[in-house]
Amino acid sequence: MERMMGRIAAAAVVLAATMVVFTQDVFAQSARGERAGAAAGGRSFERISDARDLTTGLTLGVYSLVADGIAIRGPTTDGVWSTGRGEGAGVMVGYGFNHTFSAYATLDVAKQPTIDDSSPSGTFGLAQFAIGARANIPLNNARTIPYVSASIANRVLAATATNDYGDTGDVEMSGRGFVLGGGIEHFFSPHMALDAGVEYASGSFDRYKTPDGDFTDRNGNSTNLRLRLGVNWRP
Repeated sequence: MERMMGRIAAAAVVLAATMVVFTQDVFAQSARGERAGAAAGGRSFERISDARDLTTGLTLGVYSLVADGIAIRGPTTDGVWSTGRGEGAGVMVGYGFNHTFSAYATLDVAKQPTIDDSSPSGTFGLAQFAIGARANIPLNNARTIPYVSASIANRVLAATATNDYGDTGDVEMSGRGFVLGGGIEHFFSPHMALDAGVEYASGSFDRYKTPDGDFTDRNGNSTNLRLRLGVNWRP
């Protein structure tokens, strides 16, 4: 599981670097398009009065995130099993059906070190795959769009962890939840936009894999907050 999370993180970093390099080319193309559009009398970026008109079609994005710690409550955790805040990265693909509604999928991973003498202890990786919908809020601004979002998510916490007796082994907890969020997207070209948001995730980790065996616990409830900052590109 740790190798898989490492690959996800590495892919996110590589994609982010690619997007940064590609942005330079996008800016050059945008500038040429602006000049051509102005010469032809067509609609240019400067003539757009509502940024929502730029949100239709395919969207690709990369982002960094800070994920608040997970607190899992249930009889099998002997009270509350907790992790601390950690950083991570992710990728997003979406499609805008019109200037208000779009659908998206995200995949990200963040570090989660255990705290408060939680056992098993270690630095866990929190991977989340989510599918959801987004609604743009009418602001009639030429560059900035506030939005709200909702999604369902599969989450996995995994690490090579140590128990109270000093024994080390692979531990994995997984489950489903829902995510509610909101944010602001700000366009700095017709194709590129900054995207900043906050999300509230709630659900359960009800499937466990440990060196002592696999089991389920439907009472493993948890919540956490997530902050995102990234770049979106629309062809």
